[in-house]
Amino acid sequence: MENIDFELSRTAPIIPQIPVGIMGVGSYLPPATVANDAFSNLELSESDRDFMETKAGIKSRHWAREESVVSMAVKASQKALECAGIDPLDLDMVVVTHITRDVLQLTPPNSVTIQSALGANNATAINIDQGFTGWMYALMTGASFISSGFYKTVLVVSAESIMPHTDSTIMKSMLVGDGAGAFVLQETEPGYGLQAFHLMSQQFPDVAAGVGLAAHLAAPAEKELTQKAFFNIAPDSFQRDLPYVKKFLPFSVKKTLEALNLDADEVDQYILAQKFDWLNREWAKYIGVDYSKVHNTLEKHACIETASIPVITDDAMKLGKLKKGDLVAFADLGSNWSVASAVFRWCI
Repeated sequence: MENIDFELSRTAPIIPQIPVGIMGVGSYLPPATVANDAFSNLELSESDRDFMETKAGIKSRHWAREESVVSMAVKASQKALECAGIDPLDLDMVVVTHITRDVLQLTPPNSVTIQSALGANNATAINIDQGFTGWMYALMTGASFISSGFYKTVLVVSAESIMPHTDSTIMKSMLVGDGAGAFVLQETEPGYGLQAFHLMSQQFPDVAAGVGLAAHLAAPAEKELTQKAFFNIAPDSFQRDLPYVKKFLPFSVKKTLEALNLDADEVDQYILAQKFDWLNREWAKYIGVDYSKVHNTLEKHACIETASIPVITDDAMKLGKLKKGDLVAFADLGSNWSVASAVFRWCI
């Protein structure tokens, strides 16, 4: 296939003139956990069972059983602010993203509720709705407000309550989990922070997944139908789209690296919005790096969609995998399709 198949829109990578750094990282995972064998409504086919055992790499996930998107976002944000040593009153903006939808309150957006709950009384707040790639678009939006000189301190936060919004009778319900993560952004010293980023999008060829109103048995094992906004994956979308999905994200990462004249191996850590282990490994292969450079929390967290990247980043920090001066590449992909990548020089 020609490159155009993987390029989507012909956007150019951007190298910012003002260094914007990630000054604080925080995450929150609800205490309730669900192992694979708790999905009692599932009757796995032989191929589904083989996929879970050999390709998914997922054994358990966290479940927002009694918690909301807002409550989890606030807890993750408080940890990120503490990490950065920032008072909520010093925030200029709160940028929020998520795919989880409460159809009883489509507006006002959760961003304002989260801002107010944090006590960020000197800030404004916005929601970014970019589907599964929302984290990267929210992160670049926050960085842009700082790079422009409009604001000095921006909090970017995502929270997902996907388990209560996924049909427990399909195998895909085992691929997701709940949680929240946040970054604090500020201008940093020259040479550090955001080095370059690349965004591209185009519908190609059809929608593979989304969130829409439906009646289902909610994950992991509800017994009564509920009607609400459910996360769904189109039938046969894995088989139809995987040849392209394997290449979309690496294409964007390579565009960002080329803009910086970097080889893939010069990046110290890759944090990819994990969907399942086999796909992570394919991405690493096409980027051209050993999988040991990709930090993976799938086994215990599953895929938390827009909250995956900040949750994985916080886990990598706690394990000592991120050190000041390291090059860290982030990348994400969402169906319909939009793809994003960015390289930061770590400044914490």
